[in-house]
Order: sequence, then structure tokens, then C-alpha cells
Amino acid sequence: MSYLETKSNLCKFETVMRFPLLLIFILFFSVGFYSFEVKVETKLNPLDGFPIWLKDEDKHTDQTSGITFIKSKGEEKYFLICDDIGEIYHLKLKGKKVYLNKVKLSDKVQHKLKSFPKWDFEEIVYDKFTKKVYLSIEGNGLNYAEEAGIYELKFKKNAVLSDEIISIEKVNFPEWSNISKYFDQNIGFEGVAVSKNRLFLGLEGFTWGELFLDSTVIFIIDKNSNKLIREISTKGKNIQTICGLYAINDYHILGIDRNSKNLFEINFDKSYNYNSVKIYPLNLHVPKNSDLTYTAALESITLDDENYVFSVDDPWKKFYIPPADVLNKLNEKDAENFKDFIPLLYKFNLNLKR
Repeated sequence: MSYLETKSNLCKFETVMRFPLLLIFILFFSVGFYSFEVKVETKLNPLDGFPIWLKDEDKHTDQTSGITFIKSKGEEKYFLICDDIGEIYHLKLKGKKVYLNKVKLSDKVQHKLKSFPKWDFEEIVYDKFTKKVYLSIEGNGLNYAEEAGIYELKFKKNAVLSDEIISIEKVNFPEWSNISKYFDQNIGFEGVAVSKNRLFLGLEGFTWGELFLDSTVIFIIDKNSNKLIREISTKGKNIQTICGLYAINDYHILGIDRNSKNLFEINFDKSYNYNSVKIYPLNLHVPKNSDLTYTAALESITLDDENYVFSVDDPWKKFYIPPADVLNKLNEKDAENFKDFIPLLYKFNLNLKR
């Protein structure tokens, strides 16, 4: 072999060897680049005086898992909340004073749900653009795939603040078999959000036995056709579970990651690729004691008309009651509320601009 042939072959070998190195460099650079999408913010504290108990004298909610803002009237703010034991309430908040009124489910609605082994109401959402109310129900029986879904609620006199729900109808999605493919018993959409043109459906998470894995998915739906636009994974975005969603607009959403005790903020581009992800660790403490913690499980999120964030703790009964060394530092009333599994309402300020 001549010198020129030898040199030529060596050059070819060096060129071939450069490709894997180049590929490794590209992959390394890409991983590094995308890691900058996820920005972990400083810990977010509740506003002064929060959390507060979802209790009105002798009335209180139970296993509250959803909240949605309706309107303000003077100093009063009106919300709808749902419990995963099959109850819905109007919540009126005046400062830190809670007023609760249970919404009646008509005989027609109760008959529709009669075959469900559990009325597992996980998320409730008011669409300010259409004035519609949506309820996400998880399936718990052998027919969980048939039970679970997004349901439209109709109120008496078409008034969302009326005292009775007269109709419940499952929303039809053309690609429902694809959208619901990850459902399981007690696993469905715990995050639901609506914007002007979009519906966002967040799966609670993927499980391995009793453990949740490191990520979940969001389905983005065209609100006019109910057709699926995109399925997005939260893999690598520090979002383990989705237990509440709120849409600021068609490309900007907030959510609650219950298992990680974080609030997350996502901005998408026009093709629903990630533009940015911000993670806000949450300081979840007992009422009136910012230095005392307990086992919290936030499962909802909504914004009011002043851009304050509200979220509700759905008591995890196995761990909700703090240990004795914490209970002994609480006043008698707060200690009893923990023992009675009364949910807590949080209020945060993210300094959001719409």
C-alpha cells in the first residue's frame, strides 16, 4: 500500500470515528440545553393568614379535590369545589371567612351515577368563555374505563350559582380511546383546564404498584372540535404527577404536582413544544404556624380575577393527622380539625401577568 493510500485510509478512519464523537457531543449539548428549560424558583409561601380550614360553622367539605373560580362581587369571591366522595359545594370567601352551601344533585343526575361504585369527583372547571362547567370523574370499579371521563354539568336555570345540578352528560371526544389509554382503577384526569380555544387534560400519573413514576402526560384538545392536538410527556421536566391545572391562555398553564409538593408553570410555543418550565416548591404548613409542617396533598388549582392562586389540600387520611409533637403545639380547634380530616385552602401570589 502506498503512502498516499495509507494516508487516505487513515483520513477515512478518522472521519468515521468523528461521527460518534460528534453525535455524543450533540446529545450532551442537547441534554444540557434542555435542562435549562426547567427553572426551579425559590420556595413559595402562602399569603398571610393562609391556609384556612374549609369549614363553615358546623359544615365542612370532605376529601376536596377540585376548585374553580366563578366571580367576585365586592369583597366576596365565589368558587365551585368538588369532593371525591361525590359532593359539590358553592364556596363564598370573604377575606378569610368561609361560607359553604352544598349543591343538590337532581334525581336525574343521581340515577345517571347510580351504577358507579364511587362518585369520584376529582376536578371541576368553570369555562368563563362558554359559561359551562366540567367535572372529571375517575373510575373505580371493574368498568372504570366506561365510568371515567369529562362530564358537562348543567345547573338549574342555567345559573352556575343556583342550588341544583339538573343534568350530567359525558363529553364525547372523537379520539377518546387514545386519550383514555392510560386510565386505570382510580387513575384518570385529575388536572383539567380550559382556555379560549383549548382543553388541557392532565393524567394523575403512571404507577408501579403503589408508587408513582417520575412523569405523566398532558393531552391538548381543540375546544371547538374536541379533537386531539397533541399528547405531551412531562419526562425530564420535574413534573411527577398532575393533580390540578389552570389555563392562563391557550399556551400558558399552571399546575399542581401533588407528590413533589410543587406548583409548576409551563409556556408552550405555537406548536405545543415546551418554551419554558418553572417549578415553585411550596411551603405547606399548618394554619397559623409557618414553622410546623404536616403531610400535605394538594389536588387543585385556580386563579381569581386578581391573579391570586388558590389550591385545596385533599386530606390523605393515612398520614394527614400530624404527629403528637406537632398536635401538642396547636390550639384545640386546629388539632380537632386535623383529626376530623377537614381540608385546607391555600392562597398564593405568583405575581402573574395575563
